[in-house]
Amino acid sequence: MLDVIIIGSGPFGISLAAHVVANKLQYKLFGYPMDFWKNQMPQDMFIRTPHEFVSFSDSKDEFTIQQFSEETGTELITPLPRPIFVEYANWFAKKAGIEFTPELVTKVVHKDGYYKVSSENGDTFAAKNIIVATGVEHYKFLPNLFKGFPPHLVTHTSGYTSFAPFKGKKVVVLGSGQSAWEAAGLLHRDGADVELVYRKSGANYAGSRENEIALRDVGDIFYNLPLEEKKQGWGQSAGSVAHFLKPYVEGIVPQNGGVEIEKIEQISADEIRLVLSDGTEKIVNHIIAATGFHINVDKVPFFDETLLSEIEREEEFYKFPKLNESFESSVPGLYFAGPLSSHSHGPTFRFILGLRKTSFSIIPSIVKKIETVPVQRYLV
Repeated sequence: MLDVIIIGSGPFGISLAAHVVANKLQYKLFGYPMDFWKNQMPQDMFIRTPHEFVSFSDSKDEFTIQQFSEETGTELITPLPRPIFVEYANWFAKKAGIEFTPELVTKVVHKDGYYKVSSENGDTFAAKNIIVATGVEHYKFLPNLFKGFPPHLVTHTSGYTSFAPFKGKKVVVLGSGQSAWEAAGLLHRDGADVELVYRKSGANYAGSRENEIALRDVGDIFYNLPLEEKKQGWGQSAGSVAHFLKPYVEGIVPQNGGVEIEKIEQISADEIRLVLSDGTEKIVNHIIAATGFHINVDKVPFFDETLLSEIEREEEFYKFPKLNESFESSVPGLYFAGPLSSHSHGPTFRFILGLRKTSFSIIPSIVKKIETVPVQRYLV
């Protein structure tokens, strides 16, 4: 039996695995390494977080992005290009001695005090502890207005590594946040006739070094804050746009602010008609919805109903698991990292900024359990 299985091979999963390796635990790390960052996002755009805050976490804080830069001769700039971030992740994993199991998990069953995990290749493994570190890929949100339309007409921003196929086509990007601005700028660059449509009066440009430090630091105290102070960190992230995207859009991409889409209908094989709340009508070839992600533990695809029913939820926020100070759920040995931990532990954990706190909380908790009952490591 393994000490721990980590599900998800993005920044959270890789950081947790580095701590697992340092503590000589028996483990498996499931998932395609950095898949979301490599295959679900445009590679010629940038990491929103300033480069000095994107280091992964290892037990000695050795394998920082600054050390990566020094050893590889890679120049670090802000904003940091996504391919450099992925290169850093690969370097970090190698330095930390991490072994990947590049398979998706299809089922997790909790029985008799341990977890049975099945992979897409048909393999099964048992572990006393499970860490779910799967990011946001399961939680794409599309408004009901768009449901039922084929993907050649309506899609979510997530999943695009290039917008070149839209060259010469009329495209509306719905949204006023980071992913909307990013998609609009790249669509224009790649020759699409693109337009932004959103409910707000304009873009909320935000982000600074001071903001990043504040967001990182609140992760250390959020769990113990009074209820009233926690409330401002709950719910979905407010949409904002990093300043570096401004020159890609402002004065270049037409914008329709303060409006909503009231009606949408397909009028031909490759055209849809939109009616906006101000009465404007548009005929376009495609809508890209930059409508974000709605976190919901019930959408985790490898949990069965039995396990879901055992997970205690946050009061009034039933879509989030209720976690203790070590990120452990009400089901012993079931931990959550990343966005699913963001209600109990705060907005820091929706972002890379939460890697260190998460790793230094979860792994010591597991080590303590193993040291308390060491014989259980060898039971099947």
